[in-house]
Amino acid sequence: MNDNGRKILAEFEQAYKRLPRHAYSLLVVKDTYHDTYNFYLEDVYGATWSNGLGSVSFDNLDEYKSVLKKLLTSGLPVEYRGFKEE
Repeated sequence: MNDNGRKILAEFEQAYKRLPRHAYSLLVVKDTYHDTYNFYLEDVYGATWSNGLGSVSFDNLDEYKSVLKKLLTSGLPVEYRGFKEE
């Protein structure tokens, strides 16, 4: 795993705090304009806001899979955007 993957996991560790009345989910966005997979931690506490965790380029598919696999171990629900052709 390179620096982008390590940064995403470190940002997740910093942003994910189990707090009462907070609900979290992961958001993965396929950005075809910048050729990246962008990772976000969404926090719902009355309102929803997203904490940007970082991105992995399309060229690093193995890193994308590795980061996603590690994030999925958190047990949070995941939403994917931009993966379907409309």
